[in-house]
Amino acid sequence: MNNYDESARRVPVSYEVDVVVAGGGATGVAAAIGAARAGLRVMLIENYGFCGGMATAGMSGTICGLFTSAKSGKIRQLVYGFADEFYRGLQRRGGVSDPFPFGDTALVVHDPQVWKEVADDMLAEAGVMILYHSRVVGVVREGRTVQGVLVENKNGRHAIMAKRVVDATGDGDVCMWAGAPFSFGKNGAVQYATMVFRMNHVDVAKALGHDRHRLEAWIDEAERAGYDLPRKHIYLLPSPRPGEVMCNVTRITKPNGEPIDATKAEDLTIGEQRGRKQVREYERFLRRYVPGFESAMLNDVAPQLGIRQSRTIAGEATLTNDDVFQARKSAHAVASSAWCIEAHGRDGIFMFYLDNDYYDIPYETLIPRQVENVITAGRTLSAEHEALASARVTAQCFLTGYAAGVASGLSLRHQVGYDRVDAAELKELLHVFG
Repeated sequence: MNNYDESARRVPVSYEVDVVVAGGGATGVAAAIGAARAGLRVMLIENYGFCGGMATAGMSGTICGLFTSAKSGKIRQLVYGFADEFYRGLQRRGGVSDPFPFGDTALVVHDPQVWKEVADDMLAEAGVMILYHSRVVGVVREGRTVQGVLVENKNGRHAIMAKRVVDATGDGDVCMWAGAPFSFGKNGAVQYATMVFRMNHVDVAKALGHDRHRLEAWIDEAERAGYDLPRKHIYLLPSPRPGEVMCNVTRITKPNGEPIDATKAEDLTIGEQRGRKQVREYERFLRRYVPGFESAMLNDVAPQLGIRQSRTIAGEATLTNDDVFQARKSAHAVASSAWCIEAHGRDGIFMFYLDNDYYDIPYETLIPRQVENVITAGRTLSAEHEALASARVTAQCFLTGYAAGVASGLSLRHQVGYDRVDAAELKELLHVFG
């Protein structure tokens, strides 16, 4: 392709803050509030006109990772801290379901609209400044040191200068622009994307009474009748709203069967178009084959693809697969999890459940190598492929995001880099374990 040489231009500085948080998903909301509660001047940048990221725009609709995992015995809540605080905020507004069984553990399903409202109110209470309808498109840096971010919105292109930056983009955009090393899935293959939708007028008790094997048998039968249903292991979950079911059932790929690359607009465009068609095919299947959906109607479809994985940042430490398999603990833990490894790949979904145990996510997995003044969290934390398929879920995004925000406060208070923050002091402030 030919190049176009854009003429040099001066970029105005629109804000100077202590901390700028790029991305308003669960990770970014938690990070911004954690930093603001440390007394810092914080700005949150979000592309949509609301917060939530995959929880609302991707309509994942669940908080996974709150509870223990056990093959037998009672499931109880495991993690607290900011994850519990947000969960209770949803409960007070009637915006979240009771715990619902998911294999050997449990999850809760939330109303995306209530999620947005809880986030707005908590951010306002903490004093976080927000720029909606704004996209971070680059960084201001000198050598390895990041001094701010470049933002584009209806106001044009401008810079926000900050003493510390939290990359909560979910794709590691800020870390990548800053020069941090990263990987991309396993041997270049990331987890497959999903387009989530909700159906109403469902007989919920009947619709959710079928086990996985029965559902898969119906899918096989429908495929023999000409339906195109690429995903067999489907999740049908009860919404907090009566007569409504959240359907996490699709498997969105490129036409050649390869996973969607969420860092490429071309792939995302293809994925959105293919996703909407696949939603209608699964709607048709549910109404025709699954008792309880006979009178159901498509209610709404996620505004964007549900992305599970793109860039994974190389950190000062890495959460390994064995850390999860062996339920390893860390003296520097900023989060714990008993959520299963749930890896959506070419051969289906690989599941591994912990039994009456949990693992820890160390603080050092949030610190990108080779850059200064930047921290990340959520699904971009430094982890091996299968380990990330467990650690990427919402409760742990809340916890690692909040840790990144609090660490920003400690970094500025003590005038040290993120890599020199006292992990013991950080852990003391987090109250992650209730």
